[in-house]
Formats: sequence, C-alpha cells, structure tokens
Amino acid sequence: MGLFGKMRNLTGSVSKQLLEEGLLGRGIITGVQQTSVSRGAEFNPAHVCVFTVEVQLDQVPRYTATCRQAILATVLPQLISGQPTVAVRVNPDDHSEICLSLNEEPPTVTLASGGDANTGSAAEILEYGEPCRAVIVQSQPLGTRNQRGNDMHAFLLTVMAVGRPPYQTQVGNPVPADAVPLIYPGNTVPAKRLPDRGDQYIVIDWEAALAQATHSAGQA
Repeated sequence: MGLFGKMRNLTGSVSKQLLEEGLLGRGIITGVQQTSVSRGAEFNPAHVCVFTVEVQLDQVPRYTATCRQAILATVLPQLISGQPTVAVRVNPDDHSEICLSLNEEPPTVTLASGGDANTGSAAEILEYGEPCRAVIVQSQPLGTRNQRGNDMHAFLLTVMAVGRPPYQTQVGNPVPADAVPLIYPGNTVPAKRLPDRGDQYIVIDWEAALAQATHSAGQA
C-alpha cells in the first residue's frame, strides 16, 4: 500500500474507484470497533470505525471481511444496533477489500450452488429427510434467492417430530412464489428434517404444503 493508500486507510476514506466500479453485494454488519480517529465538523464529526461484515455476492459463498471507514456521528447508531444489512462494494480482484455503500440499497443476490455449509441443500433434505411438521412462528425475507430463483426467507419454526418433544429452530428456506401466501404466523406446514445432523437441517416441503392447502380449500 502506497503513502496515499495508507493515509486514506488511516482517515477512513473510501476509494472512489471502489465505490464506482466495485461489485455490489449485501453485507451484514456483525461487529463495529470505534477508533480514536475522527474528522469533519465538530457538530457532526465522522468517526473512523473498523467494521466486520458478512458479505454476500452473486454466486459466491458468503464470507467475512473488514473495512476501516469514517461514518457520520448521526448515522453511526444505525450501524451499531443489531446486525444491520447494508450495501457493500467489493474489489472484483480482491474480495477481501470492501467498503460500505450507504447511499445504495442492498441488492438481492443469488446464492452459490450447493446450499449453505451449515444447513445443507434444500434438495438434499427433501430427498433424504424424514417427515415432520412445522409451525411458522416468524418469518422475514433475506434479500437472497437460490439457484432456482426462489426467494430465501428466515424462519423461526416450532418443529413437531416423532420421538422427541416439540422444539424451536431458526432456518433459512427457499420459498416458491406460489407458496408465499402460506407464510403467516401459526400456519402448520409439512417439512423434512435430517435429525442425525442437527436441528437446523430442516426444510419446509412447499409442494406438500400447497397440496394440503388446495385440498383444504376444496373441502371448505
């Protein structure tokens, strides 16, 4: 890194080229470390912070990167509370170089093939899993889609399986467009799980859920 690069890093400045030409991705801020450096007007200074970010790009496994960036004092509280999702720009030649792009909306990205290493692929669980039932407690869109173009949603589920008491788990599942009306708190849907791998290896069987809903509507 040259002298100007070192100065830019120290003051938390962002490369104009990175902001204009970097790959646009989604970032979840998982950690913020405020430094003793600030700049700008005293009534609204920009504090230099080190951000730890979980980055998601199209067709790329999610990964963690850090960036050092100056953020206005009026904006900083929004980035510290919880784990906010923001747009990021990524150096196409070096994915470890990122910056927060707070003037853009986080894009919807397509997940890498093969599913999540922590939860397996939905297709695998649906094919080899054992049947169970799940009650949707909460859900929210994740801003990502799978290889088939189905939007991913985060679910808090109460799972009812043979041989054990009901339990709750949080999972990310793809949802076909025609199944979106079935996403509401309290709805009980068929699912498949791989109990030998862990509680999070569970997928809602939307094909069976749609058939169930159609059958129930026909009897009404």
